[in-house]
Amino acid sequence: MIAPALFALAVAGGPTCKTADPRIESLVAAYARKTNSVEYCQARLYHTIDDLDGDGREDFVLIFSLEMRDGNDSSQYLAVFPSARGWKPLVLKVGGRGERFVDQIDVEQHTLVLGTSEYTEDDAMCCPSGDGELRYRIEKGQLKLVPNPPDDDTIPATGPNGTKPRRAA
Repeated sequence: MIAPALFALAVAGGPTCKTADPRIESLVAAYARKTNSVEYCQARLYHTIDDLDGDGREDFVLIFSLEMRDGNDSSQYLAVFPSARGWKPLVLKVGGRGERFVDQIDVEQHTLVLGTSEYTEDDAMCCPSGDGELRYRIEKGQLKLVPNPPDDDTIPATGPNGTKPRRAA
């Protein structure tokens, strides 16, 4: 006999990595159609606890991955749904096979920080071995790439008054 909870999951289609929000699912489906790709939704990353556009309300960030139907290629896209724009998404391609993959989403003072696995010269296509990050800010209604702050080892140990300098965000 099937347990009632398992039967309910089977009837309902079971758990899924997709959301109930049609704006998100429509966006991903549109990009998949446009690029003749299929989504690998298990690779989605979400972030919803920070304000990127400066309006005092949390915004929605999504990383989604698309794999080509004809071939062995994949791309990653960043979609930011800013509350100040009525949740109309800003979308950019941010990675792909042979370039980088986004592994993590953070926010530092209205700046979106994407932790990445970067391909180095000797890496096989399966396995990027380098670490990196991409930083974006919403400026004039668009996502703008901003420079990364210097590495900690390039910052002097102490400033002119003997205090440790702060990293810019």
